Amino acid sequence: MKQITISVFLMFVLSVNSIFSQTGFSVLQLNVWQEGTMTDSGLIKIATVIDSLEPGVVTFSEVRNFNNEDWIEKIKNELKNRGNEYYGEYVAGDVGLISKFPISDTKIIFDETRIDSGSLIAYLLDINGQKVWVCPGHLDYKYYAVYLPRGYSGGKPDWKMIDDGSGNPHPVNNVNTIIEYNKLSRKDEAIKAFIRFFNLHNEYPVILGIDLNGASHLDWTEANKDNFGHNGLAIEWNNTKALEDAGYIDSYRSIYPDEVNYPGITWPAYPTGYKKQVSWTPQADERDRIDYIFYKGKNLKASKAYLVGPGISFSHGEKINLDEYNDPWLFKDGKWPSDHFGVLVEFNLGNQTPD
Repeated sequence: MKQITISVFLMFVLSVNSIFSQTGFSVLQLNVWQEGTMTDSGLIKIATVIDSLEPGVVTFSEVRNFNNEDWIEKIKNELKNRGNEYYGEYVAGDVGLISKFPISDTKIIFDETRIDSGSLIAYLLDINGQKVWVCPGHLDYKYYAVYLPRGYSGGKPDWKMIDDGSGNPHPVNNVNTIIEYNKLSRKDEAIKAFIRFFNLHNEYPVILGIDLNGASHLDWTEANKDNFGHNGLAIEWNNTKALEDAGYIDSYRSIYPDEVNYPGITWPAYPTGYKKQVSWTPQADERDRIDYIFYKGKNLKASKAYLVGPGISFSHGEKINLDEYNDPWLFKDGKWPSDHFGVLVEFNLGNQTPD
C-alpha cells in the first residue's frame, strides 16, 4: 500500500513538473542605425552580432528600406548564408523583426513615420506551441527632453547648446518644463496606443523591444541625481511610468535594480569604423538608457539581461569606457555597427496552468 502511494505521488510530481515546465528563449533589441549604412560593411556587422549571439527573436529600430529594398529580407538572407535561418517580414514603419519561431499574425499599433514620429508593430509568435506578442518600436526622436537638463536643446527648435552667455551649457532645471517639452513629441501618444491595444488583446504575453528615445523614471532617481549629467534632478519620466502603471516590467531594471552601479547605458555607443563624433553634447555628459525590453503576461519572466556592444560611450565629447560599472556585457570585442548599444534578455515561458 505504501509503495503504491509513493508511486502515485511520484507520478503526480512528474506530471506537475511537466505542466509547469519552462521554455527558454532570448530577445535582442537593436537600433541598427539607418540599416547599418552609417558604418562600413554595416549589414555584415549586424549579421555578425546576431550570428554570434543567436537570439530567438530580434527587434529592430531604424529600418528604412532604402532604395525600396526590403531590409528584413536582406538581413535574413545574410544570416541564411551563414547557416542561421530566421522567420521575419517587414510590415510598416521604421521597425522590423526576425524570429526563430513562426509568425502567425501581425498588427500595426502606431505608425507615424510619414511625419518622422515613430512606429510600433506587433508580431504574434508561436513559441513551441505557445503564443507571445513581440512588438518592435522606435519612437519620436524630436523633443528629446533628456538633453534639456544637460543644457542642450532636444531637436526643437534645434540641437544646439543652450548658452549661458559665457559659452557654457545652461541646464533647464524645472522638472515640469522638461516633462511638458517631452509631451510635445509623439512618444506619449505611441505609448498610449500600445497600452490600449494590448488591453484589448491581452490573451497572450507581450514583449516590447524599443528605442524609446526617452529616459526612465527608474534611472533618474534621487540616488542618481548627480550622475550622468542629471544636474541634481530626479525626474518621473512619463512614458516609462505609464508602462509601469499598466503592468509592464522593465526587464533590465527588474534584474538590476541598482541604477547607480548598473546604469545600463545604451546611448551613445561608439561604432567601429565611424570617423566622426557621435556625441551631440560635446560639453555635457549625455549617457543614458533609452533602449529597453519591457514585458507583461502570465508565466513570462525575464531571467537574465545583458548589454551588447563594445562598452565605449561618450561624455563631454570624449570616449568613455563603461567598465567602471557592473553591467554585464556581450560582444565587447566585436566590430560594432550602431550608435546605440543592444539589449539582450533571456526569458522563461511557463506552460499555462490547468484549472
